[in-house]
Amino acid sequence: MMEARPKDWIQEGLKELDGCQEELVDLITRVVQVPAPSNDEADRGKLIASLMREFGFPVVQTDAVGNVLGFFPGEDASKVIVSMAHMDTVFPRDTDLSVKRDGNILAAPGVSDNTASVCQMLLVGRIFARNVPLPHPVILIANVGEEGLGDLRGARYFCDHVEEYDFDGFKIDPVSLVFLNIDGGMGHIVNEGIGSRRLRVTYRGEGGHSWGAFGKSSAIHGMGTAIAKIAKIKVPEKPKTTYTVGVVQGGHSVNSIAQSAWMLLDMRSVAGGPLKALEKEVREILQWAAEDTGTTYEVEVVGDRPTGSISPDSPLVKTIVELGKEHGIEYHLAPSSTDSNIPLAKGWPAITMGFKRSENGHRTSEYLYIDSLVPGIKLLLECYGRLFYAL
Repeated sequence: MMEARPKDWIQEGLKELDGCQEELVDLITRVVQVPAPSNDEADRGKLIASLMREFGFPVVQTDAVGNVLGFFPGEDASKVIVSMAHMDTVFPRDTDLSVKRDGNILAAPGVSDNTASVCQMLLVGRIFARNVPLPHPVILIANVGEEGLGDLRGARYFCDHVEEYDFDGFKIDPVSLVFLNIDGGMGHIVNEGIGSRRLRVTYRGEGGHSWGAFGKSSAIHGMGTAIAKIAKIKVPEKPKTTYTVGVVQGGHSVNSIAQSAWMLLDMRSVAGGPLKALEKEVREILQWAAEDTGTTYEVEVVGDRPTGSISPDSPLVKTIVELGKEHGIEYHLAPSSTDSNIPLAKGWPAITMGFKRSENGHRTSEYLYIDSLVPGIKLLLECYGRLFYAL
């Protein structure tokens, strides 16, 4: 039988967190040095699962795609609070992950995005573990596949399979879900998901010697013709819609007509209609360029992030904004592409927030400000407190 938590357990937790800075720095240092590129997070996942068990999480599971889930029972299952903090990074496995500390700076690739968030979540989970049953059940998830071509794989899997999870007999009722996802920097609330479509386009040509086979079709010329036309597409400013060809590759020597070439194309919008219209125009250009240059092409969809939003007037957003005001924080609500895209697209209340300050995200020179970690983690615990008792 579980012991009842003390009435003032949130305040006791806040006092405990006052002294956690060095422990949190050490934990971040330990986790960030385990490589976790998108679609290759297993090593970090094993470490996080062991930490969850070490911190007393009542139930720890790793699902079919590698998400690591910690479950805490609650008294009232009419509301189940879920937090996802992605454990993958944008950096290849062979990246130097050495951590450098200089005064108030903690630097390493991925140190803030999103290792610090995962570690803040783990320490708050330790407080939860000492105070079960909580007012409502909580699921803390270190999820995979948020970055790049991970395509929100972990968030998508959890949301698509919610009813299949079994936490020692507890089954999730989808209508009960509320998401407080952890990513980004302090002062921002993501309440709108930027949708995206990402295409890998491969062109093929006849190829041959640059002199002897001159006039034969070139995959690079075909792809280049398409890129030049795509670059002139006019997109709406409102709702904001964007595109870019981010990667190109092809050919095998300077004096050869290219037989194959490929590119990665990213298209984004905060609204589904303009995104569909943009993709339609892009595909028409790809066909036109192939016909114009005597080449062929293939298209593979490698990313598909849905749009979705929650009103600033929703109880979830208003509750967190009001808490921020009490701490002198004026939250800026903005769209972004985060794990919240998936629950928002399914109609569940969801926001994404960060609880630390940092710079140089997605660069090997990424760093965070150490003095932001404790105020951030205490605010995170207070956010849960409001969701438990005020929402």
